[in-house]
Amino acid sequence: MKSKTSKIVLFAVLIALASALSYFDGYISSIISLGTVKYKLGFANIVIMLILYNYDFKSIFLAVMIKSLIVGLLLGGGIITFVISICGSMISVIGMYLFKKMLLKRDFMPFIGLIGGFLHPIGQFIGAILIYGFKEFLASSLISIPIMLIMGIITGFVVGKTAKVIDKILKNKFN
Repeated sequence: MKSKTSKIVLFAVLIALASALSYFDGYISSIISLGTVKYKLGFANIVIMLILYNYDFKSIFLAVMIKSLIVGLLLGGGIITFVISICGSMISVIGMYLFKKMLLKRDFMPFIGLIGGFLHPIGQFIGAILIYGFKEFLASSLISIPIMLIMGIITGFVVGKTAKVIDKILKNKFN
């Protein structure tokens, strides 16, 4: 898979897969909730991490934007949900990208996933504060903040570990 065309095709397939996984994740989160907090497990982030490790920053940024638009259109939720989601995704991807640059080895994928899982809810909190204001956000989200951060760390690590295994399989298969 060295030609430019094959890289573009694989990129498109990965975005479609990330969108499908995110859509599926949305349904699971509507069934499983942690009290008043609905939390997505982040299946799509496995694919996002594979893109992070195999493409440039512009591509990962584009992949997250396209996936967020597709899922936002499929699941609905409106502009507010989209803004909060994209804030979480962008902060997460930027953080993962910066840490990946510092820790060049693929051995650190679980840690990079953990960073992404921790930063995603922080980005969502920032998005919610921008929309609702700090007082309203804090009043309505005080209970969910620690739950989302802890779940983000746990699922982020699992996502990173899974991405590392899949990345190794793909490297062995296609290189």
